[in-house]
Parts: sequence; C-alpha cells; structure tokens
Amino acid sequence: MNNHYAISLFSGAGGLDLGIEAAGFTTKLCTDIDTVSCKTLEKNQKSNPKGLLKDAKIVQGDIKQYSTESILKDAGLQKNEVDLVYGGPPCQAFSVFGKRLGLEDTRGTLVYDYIRVVREIQPKSFIFENVKGLLSMNDGSLIEAIIDGLSKDEEGNQIYNISYGLFNTAEYGIPQYRFRVIIYGIRKDIGESIPLPLVTHYSDPAEPKAGLLPPTTVADAFRGLPLETTDLIPNHIGRKHGEAVIERYRNMAFGERDSKTRINKLDPNKPSFTIVVGSDKGGGKGHIHPTVPREVTPRESARIQTFPDYWAFEGTSRHPIRQVGNAVPPVFAGIIASNLLRYGFHEEDAPNYSELIERLGLDYLKK
Repeated sequence: MNNHYAISLFSGAGGLDLGIEAAGFTTKLCTDIDTVSCKTLEKNQKSNPKGLLKDAKIVQGDIKQYSTESILKDAGLQKNEVDLVYGGPPCQAFSVFGKRLGLEDTRGTLVYDYIRVVREIQPKSFIFENVKGLLSMNDGSLIEAIIDGLSKDEEGNQIYNISYGLFNTAEYGIPQYRFRVIIYGIRKDIGESIPLPLVTHYSDPAEPKAGLLPPTTVADAFRGLPLETTDLIPNHIGRKHGEAVIERYRNMAFGERDSKTRINKLDPNKPSFTIVVGSDKGGGKGHIHPTVPREVTPRESARIQTFPDYWAFEGTSRHPIRQVGNAVPPVFAGIIASNLLRYGFHEEDAPNYSELIERLGLDYLKK
C-alpha cells in the first residue's frame, strides 16, 4: 500500500484517527481545542504498542486562529502532498443557520473552518463526520449548504465529487446502535464519487438477514474484562452507588430505562444503546451494566466504542467519558477509510473488518 498522508481536524481523543491510521493513512497532524483530549493523544501516541499516530504532530488550539499555512507547516506537508483531510466539527451553533444556501450562512461556526481548510488545501479527498440531526436541521437546507461549500471553490467551481449517507454503526460490526452522517469528497481529477460501504451485519438479533453477519453484542465487547472495577486497567473505575440505586439497578430488566437516572440497562445479547456525552456541567453517564448492578465504567464504554484497552483517556471525573462519548468508533472509522482507499485511491489491499480488528489490537472482538 502506498503512503497516503492525512490531516486531522477536531481530533478529540482520537477515535476517527485510530481507525483511519489502521486503514492505512498516515496522519501528520492532529489538532483540537480541548487540552485534556490533546494530552490523551500525546500520551497514547508515545506508548501504544501498534505505533498508531506515531508520525502525527499534536497541536492544541482554536481552529479559528489556526491558519491553513500554519496547519501545513505543522504537518510538514505541501498542499499537493495532502491525500486526506478528516474530522467532525461540532454543530451546536447551527440553530442560527438561515434559509439561504450560501457559505455565508455557516460563517462563524466551526464547520466553516473545516470548509475553509478543505478549500485552501484542496486535498485529494476529505471525510466529514457528524450527527444524524445534521440531515434534518433547517428542513435539510443545512446539509445542502455544507455540501455546496465543501464541493466548490470560492469562485463556485466544482472541485469535489461528493457521496454521503446516514450509517448505523451496528450494521458494520460495532457493538452499539449509533447513527452518524458521513460525507466523502474525492477531487474531480482523482476520481468519481465513491460508493458508500455496504452493510455487513444485521442489527437486530431477532431478525437475521440472509448474507449478513450477526450483530456484535455487549457480551462480545466485554469479553475478558473483569466485572470488578480496577485501576490496573485504564479507566476501569466507575461511579459509586448507594444501596437504593444498586437495588433498583439489580431489579431492572434488560433494555429497561431507570426512571431516576434516565439511563438504560444493557442487554448482553444485543448491541449497546448509544454512548452519550452529557453536559459540560455534569459529564456523561454510562449505561447500566447487564450483569452487575452498577453503571458501566469509562473503559466498558470505550469497549462499546471499539477503543483498544491500551488507549488510556486522560483527565478525571467527567473527562474520560466525555472523550469516549464524543468519539467515532475506531473500527467504524477504519471501515469508512478503507472504503475510501479501495474506491478512491484504488488500493485493493485496504483492510476489511477482521484486519482492522487485528491492526487495532482488539482481541476482545475476535470471533
């Protein structure tokens, strides 16, 4: 496989980055505004046994103050050497978006800065990841404006061929029902719009589908992880519960939602509910463990997200679960990136699901 250089924006704790590296891209720069997330990247970059992100410079800072010239300098790349720009800009500011379709409607939001970097570098390809709600915001006019902004230069000339879709990660072997929008861009001189990855797994264990694999479940994700929480495994210490909460959790059925904490008890024979982030004030909460009366630990949530156990999340209290919940599942990111390599860059040996699991060191997902 050829060397394909990438730049990561809005990197967070590295979920998208891990998968894209495992697929075969070499990320030269990761940047995020969050100090704790950057510490997670820096620590793991130096210590992970797979050598993931070993060539990446980690830059903590505000993308709005980060010029494209500086991005390229920090990445050690010329414009014509950038094969991929990837990232998922937060979309909280889109409530101010108007009805017009011009790029000016996104100005002042973080997605504008993603578009700015793509326009000014004009990499061979890009991957844009975001939440399901992006498709319905402002009656669909937002997604139209983003695609318009990403596909054209400032003069309105089309530069990229676009393909996009809504994905349920459980349909790609991830032990979690999680819906995400992925937009692919491939520069017109490189190729046509690439096809979207085909579904490989059915998502409901009760409804098998011919030709598809059974879903990866919570039990698969937790395989080999001790039920007793311990600091001998990174981030495997959870919340302490009072007796009333423990008794309530013990008596709940699989899939049932707790009336007070508003979280669900996981079913070991199904994929997990979506791992959520929570608010800045309180952080996120895990779901309820299927076999012991407690909330899952950040490590168990990371397993559901398909992070390897060696990827330790920095910070205390709310920080680890927020990093986990904000991330793209690395295996899903790898599937998305392998698809781009196969159809955009004609790399026939781009890794499949099993090979991605091997490259990431996810022994608990091996069947």
